[in-house]
Amino acid sequence: MKKATILSIDGGGIRGILPGVVIAYIEQQLQKRDGEDARLSDYFDLIAGTSTGGILSCLYLTPKDDGRPKFTASEAVSLYLENGASIFRRPWYKRMSNPAALLKAKYDVSELEKIILSYLGDTRLSQSLKPCLITAYDFFQRRSIFFNKKDTMKGDIYDYYLKDIARSTSAAPTYFKPSRIYSVFNAPLSLVDGGVFANNPAMCAYAEARTSDFSSLLKREDKPVFPGVDDMLMISIGTGSKGEPYTFNKAKKWGVAGWLPALIDILMSGSSETVHYQLKQLFATSKNEERGGYYRLEPSVGEACTKMDDASNKNMKLLEEAGRSFVAENRETLEKIVDLLILNK
Repeated sequence: MKKATILSIDGGGIRGILPGVVIAYIEQQLQKRDGEDARLSDYFDLIAGTSTGGILSCLYLTPKDDGRPKFTASEAVSLYLENGASIFRRPWYKRMSNPAALLKAKYDVSELEKIILSYLGDTRLSQSLKPCLITAYDFFQRRSIFFNKKDTMKGDIYDYYLKDIARSTSAAPTYFKPSRIYSVFNAPLSLVDGGVFANNPAMCAYAEARTSDFSSLLKREDKPVFPGVDDMLMISIGTGSKGEPYTFNKAKKWGVAGWLPALIDILMSGSSETVHYQLKQLFATSKNEERGGYYRLEPSVGEACTKMDDASNKNMKLLEEAGRSFVAENRETLEKIVDLLILNK
């Protein structure tokens, strides 16, 4: 019996370049080992993502007319490298010392929407290449939302356009205005970035996998039904380990303005590290790690800025270099992952 293979990608804005570069390397090695037409969706049974990780997930899962993946992993990361500066460009009136600008989102979302549309078109969730889990938060109904292909089997009320899902999972509060989307059945949702509750969606992906009959979903008798840790291979990829520490001498002087940006960073990194701890403990109970296991890949940002919206050409280049440095320093681990993906294909 082959393992259920899971890919999970954290949120982090423009720092999505980091996992994008690492994943592109993994796909390139799969192509060298298993044929030029190899694509990520051929090897992963479930792909999960939050925010920037959700956008990458949508790109990996979008099909062409012939049913094959529309984008390579390298083409997916190009969305950031080629369009990051446009997505995170502030209008001139918001760059001025204008108190009124504080009452609106930091960035105009229209450019992001235009770029997402150009990549994803009118592809529906039901048309995605593999099972998926993409997070968002419904602030009207006050509940977490998990977009997954499995639910679309229940009817069009659960089927949404990938362009709208990508827009919603990345609607980071204060950066972009909230998203209002409609299912194919015209059911509305009012959403913000899934990072507000699951910046690292790996535990959500684990829970989804535990309740998934992969044998039926994939129409493959050699894939598990409701797999446990003994039946999974999980690859979880972050968007850059934390930068400079917050010193006590600085923090003790902070008021609301000082704590707010730090608090957002602390909450997101803290929740992500908690998920890593939980999964590490769960997979430590596995009695069969030869073909599976849990791998957490967390590249360092290196010399790059840790801000999720620093899309200057210099910073994007530094993020790309940091991703390549991680690949060079962790080649043995990445080759092991490639081996396992081919083994469990």
